[in-house]
Amino acid sequence: MAIYETIFILDSLIPPKDIETTIQKYSAIITENGGKIREVDKWGKRRLAYEIQKKQYGFYVAIEFEGPGAIPRLLEADYNYNDKVLRFLTYRYDKNKLKAMEMDQDADKAKNAKSEPVVKYTEEKSVEETVTDISEEEPVAEEDTVEATESLESVDEPEEAAQEDTDTEEAGEEEKL
Repeated sequence: MAIYETIFILDSLIPPKDIETTIQKYSAIITENGGKIREVDKWGKRRLAYEIQKKQYGFYVAIEFEGPGAIPRLLEADYNYNDKVLRFLTYRYDKNKLKAMEMDQDADKAKNAKSEPVVKYTEEKSVEETVTDISEEEPVAEEDTVEATESLESVDEPEEAAQEDTDTEEAGEEEKL
């Protein structure tokens, strides 16, 4: 059996109860003729790209099902006689789509198997224990701080030398005037 998807647009002005009965009617046609419904997806009321029978809005429904090749013809025959159906499309999934669906299912199964929740319990420490832990750490050696300040001074020296050069150039310009 092949996998099909049928998408149809119903008139948005019909009551919600009639929309549900129409969906159930098409689901019944599929199951009565040896098909199995995989998913019914109601997209809801949406604006049409262009007016169909002077209507700007439609209620979109997609039904994914498995079944023999006679079911799409039966559905389309009923769509043609039903005035509530503005447009319809029924197509069969190709091999590439089926492979992609299988790969997605396999990936989901693997992901669900690996993503078991890991619970880690940590030991709670009081504030006093935390303070003692911090005070017990090794103090910073004074030599390290001296080296850091010396390296900062060496970075500042080129800037000072550059400022002296610009000061002497300015002084030389003033003497020329």
